[in-house]
Amino acid sequence: MRLFYAAGTGAKSRQARHLTRAAGSVTLPAMNRLSLTQRILLVILAVQAALFVTLAAASLNSARRDIAAETRLAAETARALVLATIGTMQGSVPPDRIMQLLPERLVVPRHVAVGTVDILDGVVRRPPAPPTPPARAPGWFAAMVAPDPSETRLPVMIDGRPRGYVFIATDPDAEIARAWRDLSAFLGLAALASLVQAVLILLATRQALHPVAVIASRLAALRRGDLKARVGPVAGRDLAGVAAGMDELARALQQAQADRARLQRRVVTRGDEERKAIARDLHDEMGPCLFGLRVEADALHKAAPTPAIAAQAQAIAAIADEIARVNRALLGDLRPVAIGQLPLATVLSDYVIDLRRRFAVPHIDLDVMPGLPEPDEATALTLFRILQEGTTNALRHAGASRIAVRLWTDPAHWRMTVSDNGRGMAADSREGTGLTGMRERITLLDGDLALSTGAQGTTIAASLPRHQID
Repeated sequence: MRLFYAAGTGAKSRQARHLTRAAGSVTLPAMNRLSLTQRILLVILAVQAALFVTLAAASLNSARRDIAAETRLAAETARALVLATIGTMQGSVPPDRIMQLLPERLVVPRHVAVGTVDILDGVVRRPPAPPTPPARAPGWFAAMVAPDPSETRLPVMIDGRPRGYVFIATDPDAEIARAWRDLSAFLGLAALASLVQAVLILLATRQALHPVAVIASRLAALRRGDLKARVGPVAGRDLAGVAAGMDELARALQQAQADRARLQRRVVTRGDEERKAIARDLHDEMGPCLFGLRVEADALHKAAPTPAIAAQAQAIAAIADEIARVNRALLGDLRPVAIGQLPLATVLSDYVIDLRRRFAVPHIDLDVMPGLPEPDEATALTLFRILQEGTTNALRHAGASRIAVRLWTDPAHWRMTVSDNGRGMAADSREGTGLTGMRERITLLDGDLALSTGAQGTTIAASLPRHQID
């Protein structure tokens, strides 16, 4: 039997723990959805509600005891007053008039109801009622604090013969009404004090947590890329260290971003320098050699003793011409000769004119902002590559008949758009090598490239910062 009881107890304990965990799993997510201020306010309200209920229960219990004691004392006082009044009236009032005049002579204390019954006529007589009855308490409150009703009957003996009786009944209505007024005022003041306390605590909590909102907003700014955001000094001593650490982190991120931008620019600059050196070698070394080879081939062709030798000399000249063409193409891909020597607007205009000539597309519109400042060499080369890649894709792959190029600046960026009316890129198509390389170069310069395409054509929008870190 003891084993069965222990097993049953263990099962109940496990069931209780399971219910507790289930209740906790239901309550915690609901609490987690509340802000810290709401949680604090909820705890304060719960504590104040518990205190309010405790005060109300204690006040009801005290009121019930006080009303019972008051009505009992009033009944005892009324009994003594009735006996004293009857004793006073004997000898001064005719015996047959005592029961009739007794109600008028009685002084009825509070909290009791007194009446007389004359056995001769059976009439119930009561003392005069007060002119204005006291205000009554609500019925539910009276039912909670009212003592058990009681009634005392005092027989009236005159000359040894019974003449009637006096009944004394408890009447706690006035005391209950007074208790209701006192309790209402007390609990009302307690509720008002609780409300004022909750409001003050809420205001103090919000004031104390204001730096948290500031820190959160600065974190959001950092997440958006604004590394200049700072919290600054805060009033709360508890959060001062967090704010200082936040600002130190922002400064470290800003320095890291500056270092990264500097390294990226060095990568781009070093790559441009290498391409420039290779282009210079191709131009200075390969160009004269090809020119000499072409001269020698022409001389051999003229002095050839046989047609076969003349044909071989002509083939050598053709090969030299092809190598020269490839060399010029390599020079153009490695570095446009005019970049750094002519204004950027002139270089772009010359390129557009050459496109119109080579592709016979008259509708290539170039809109350059008047008074355009000259960018640094890396930015100028990047802007030229954007124009080159955008127009090449539009003419060779999209079959465009109209291309619009726009170049302008704002206080912080160089901006260029290349739009065409050709076939847009398919949804599942991948970017080509030229577009990918251009995007990587723009990213290294801390810029941004956006590509939008559709049935109406394709638009390339590029943005480069104007102020690079050296």
